Amino acid sequence: MTTGLPMPIARLREVSKVFDTSGAAVTALNRVSLDIAPARLTAVMGPSGSGKSTLMHVLAGLDRPTSGTVHLGEQEITGLADDELTALRRRRIGFVFQAFNLVPTLSVKENIRLPFELDDRKPNGEERAWISTLVARLGLADRLKHRPNELSGGQQQRTAIARALATRPDILFADEPTGNLDAKSGRDVMAIMSEAVRDFGQSIVLVTHDPIVAAHADRVIFIADGTPVTELGDAISAEAIAATMLDIDERAESAVSR
Repeated sequence: MTTGLPMPIARLREVSKVFDTSGAAVTALNRVSLDIAPARLTAVMGPSGSGKSTLMHVLAGLDRPTSGTVHLGEQEITGLADDELTALRRRRIGFVFQAFNLVPTLSVKENIRLPFELDDRKPNGEERAWISTLVARLGLADRLKHRPNELSGGQQQRTAIARALATRPDILFADEPTGNLDAKSGRDVMAIMSEAVRDFGQSIVLVTHDPIVAAHADRVIFIADGTPVTELGDAISAEAIAATMLDIDERAESAVSR
């Protein structure tokens, strides 16, 4: 029986993640089952320590679950060996982080092409054309020979986005990508990510604490105590997101005071 819905680009089934901290078990994710739709911007929000970054790391194959299964498209990645996971992340997953993580000794052009160098190959003609499109759309054409310390924060983050999208990954994960940017640069970065979804069919999972950033998403998932508790898929606004976060915080405080 078919539902007519597209296959999720990523999915979790009954995933738990338990950390052993100084001899005490801490449950970061608690039996989470979740589908991530393709060609959508999905935001994940929650209080500090709620498990949102762990959720992203498990989805991206950066961390292994204690139990449960993780799929990227049709492929289960839970049991892959370390070298297989490394190859999968390099070829099918893109990353954008708050700290930019550019190589300071490389130019903008060299940073963008780094994923190909790490995969021991050069971009082909189609990939070079795609990189040129990214560079033009991201306003980096006159910065290709510059090194990261010669760029503004917004330019560094745009370079990181170009690098993440250069290999046309199945899915891009962004962890607080606007956290080190001023308000205008942050708006520009989110406009670029929204454009990547709308115009290029990119799938993006974004972890953020900022309702204004999350308001760019097609879907906002709220997580508390390692479990998704609610979500917004319609009428998404910064005000609705902030109100939902406040309600989650108040329920958590009420539970503690009982």
